[in-house]
Amino acid sequence: MRLYNIRSGELELTVNYGAVRPEPTQKKNRKILNTWSSRLMLLTSGALVVGNIPVYSSVQHVNESTNFTSAHITQELSLPAAPIATYTGYAQELDDTSLATEKGKWISYTIKSKDTLASALANIRLSNVYKELEKNSDITKTLAKLQSGAILLHHKVGKKITQLIYVTGNNKAYIMSRSNGSFSGEWTKDRVKVSKIDRLFTIKNSLAIDASRADIPSRIIARIPKALKKDVNFKKIHHGDKFAVVYEGIQLDGENISSRNILAASYQSKGKLFQRIRYVLNNGTELFLSADGNDAQIRKTAFDRKPIQRARLSSHFNPRRRHPIFHTIRPHTGTDYAAPRGTPIHATADGVVRFRGRKGGYGNVIDLRHSGGILTRYGHMSGYKKGLRVGSKVKRGDVIGYVGSTGNSTGNHVHYEFHIAGRAVNPETVKLPTVGLISKQEQRKFKSMARILSNELKNAKQVANIGADFSQQIGG
Repeated sequence: MRLYNIRSGELELTVNYGAVRPEPTQKKNRKILNTWSSRLMLLTSGALVVGNIPVYSSVQHVNESTNFTSAHITQELSLPAAPIATYTGYAQELDDTSLATEKGKWISYTIKSKDTLASALANIRLSNVYKELEKNSDITKTLAKLQSGAILLHHKVGKKITQLIYVTGNNKAYIMSRSNGSFSGEWTKDRVKVSKIDRLFTIKNSLAIDASRADIPSRIIARIPKALKKDVNFKKIHHGDKFAVVYEGIQLDGENISSRNILAASYQSKGKLFQRIRYVLNNGTELFLSADGNDAQIRKTAFDRKPIQRARLSSHFNPRRRHPIFHTIRPHTGTDYAAPRGTPIHATADGVVRFRGRKGGYGNVIDLRHSGGILTRYGHMSGYKKGLRVGSKVKRGDVIGYVGSTGNSTGNHVHYEFHIAGRAVNPETVKLPTVGLISKQEQRKFKSMARILSNELKNAKQVANIGADFSQQIGG
């Protein structure tokens, strides 16, 4: 007799072959036995699938000495009366917003100056969502004015937006949830938090791999090179080098759903330590300054050297130049840059329009007044920037007019002059005024912030060291 006993979780299948007659040939017996064995195994597999029972099966051979046929088969099966419900079936009964942290992804956007809800959503290609939101007057009224620097999050499942969250700070947020095909909104406190998260990792494989294993989000990993680009050659990092980052994490009901800015980063290699602290200027420019604040005081030129970056220098400053039209010795009190007619002319520094109009041999000209008793002049223009008038403020790099050949000119170019205290000087060689990267008041603010964030970087290292020591003690 041969007994097959198959076990699988709570399922037991017993196959008993007995009281059989010898067949003429063993080959025929084996063929019949193999056929029934295959059918039974197929039946067992199907039962397991229907019952959603994990398969941990074994087959025990009791006696191999006798040949059998399929005369008698006994089956004892213990199966549920109905299929067990799957998680998928359960999930379908829940509202989409209940699963917001379980599937899909969160994407964040930082509100900029003058952003409206419509423009902010347009910037992230969600204008269609705004059309749905504006159907609820409470939402549009509540978010009629957005706070610069606030966070707008949206939760995306496939192509569907299930939730939006407007985070203003102080753990206060306005949550907009989709239900029954429309959005509703409510203010909440303490459900959404923006907090500082510290992480440290050691290079064993690569920046991307080791940072990811330290549970650092991919968008933060991508920004590490920007934060430390002045200190680190990322093509030559070594095994054993250490990185630490402090970044902003966003939590919803205690779960991390997104991240945004690196606040501080450090790099340690061969005993040398480099730290960078994030600072944002009033104009929105993001800087990563050394923790001691020394490079916050690095001064840069307040003026560009010329009003057109890509132009041919056609005539130098020369107090005794022979005039190309009048053929007499007349001082050339500026520098000429030849360029095609209509080429934009840029202000070389922040200033105010002092004069705009026609002035003798200069043709169409603009004079800009700058701090420190400095005046710059731009001559022979074909036209002015629309809307520019006396008293208008301009920023460095702003277009103020266009190249032409008005006045006493032999071709299209801009004549550029630089005056200090009413006297023309050589624009090519004058020592340009410099300005600090940030003001003294901002420097004090930065240094106070840098001390806090430097301690956060040290804290990340200490926590990592404690974890390493503990692992060694328990044999990890």
